[in-house]
Amino acid sequence: MPMISYRCPDCGSDDEHFYHSSDKAPASVECRGTKVVEAQKQTVERKVDNGDGTQSIELEEVELAPALTACTGTATKRESLPGEQWARPARGFEPLVIYQNASDPTKFSFPGRNNEPTDPGYRRIEITSMHEYNKWAKHINQVEIAKMSDHREMHREYWKARRGAMRDDVNARIRHSPVLKALARMVRPRYDAKFEKRYSKPLDSRFHSQLLEFNQGNIQDYCDADTGWKSRRAK
Repeated sequence: MPMISYRCPDCGSDDEHFYHSSDKAPASVECRGTKVVEAQKQTVERKVDNGDGTQSIELEEVELAPALTACTGTATKRESLPGEQWARPARGFEPLVIYQNASDPTKFSFPGRNNEPTDPGYRRIEITSMHEYNKWAKHINQVEIAKMSDHREMHREYWKARRGAMRDDVNARIRHSPVLKALARMVRPRYDAKFEKRYSKPLDSRFHSQLLEFNQGNIQDYCDADTGWKSRRAK
């Protein structure tokens, strides 16, 4: 019960078919692969505010995302000598697309589909392997954690100043009471420790792709015109 390997000369994809006997395997089969349609360019208009309060229109040429189409070629059976083996490419996945701001590399945009046109002012990044995905996921996590850290530090300094002002007011009110002053000295270190603990927790932006890191049962389903408005899970 062999698996017969076929290769399409048009798209270069490999495919395997199961037959009970190799004698019954045809010399060629219909290709089930996909072909990449070259990316097209489109001119879009962009409004620019001038210093005198007027607006001007600039024309910008953007590159549309390359599309995938079903291959209509014919895959032929790969012949080999007894015991001969050939390398088979690992099964890949459709590109995962990220847009990175051209003027501010710390800003990213994530399109809902990988065939959407690139946003003006952004450059298109296509991830086609797990090595590239891990590299960009690590980089984006580092960028987002830096933003979170700056925001948390600003929040910490604000409440630190507020707490200091409140304590100054309380100190002025209890300055004539040794008992209340002693109680304040006992209680405040506990709240100071809780305050510092709150702002010293490790940060994690948890950037990830559900398609690459979740199994299919944990991916949220969706529906649109392509699915006939029926619920489907991404694959």
